[in-house]
Amino acid sequence: MPTPMNGASYYSAHETATAAGISKPTLLRWIKAKRVKDSAKRNRNGWRLFAEAEVAAIRKLAQSEK
Repeated sequence: MPTPMNGASYYSAHETATAAGISKPTLLRWIKAKRVKDSAKRNRNGWRLFAEAEVAAIRKLAQSEK
C-alpha cells in the first residue's frame, strides 16, 4: 500500500521490489552496486520510500535483465 506524502505516493523497498518482479535483497544489491539510484525519501523509521517514477525505472531495469 503506497504511503501518501506531500500529494505523491511512495512505495517501500518491499513494495517496489514486488512491483518489479524481483526480491528485496536483489533491489538492495542493485542500490549498493549503484545500478539503481537510492531513494531520496525516507520514512520516520529511516526506511527507503520510492516515488512512482523510481518504481517504473526499477521495473524497466528488471525487465531488461530477464
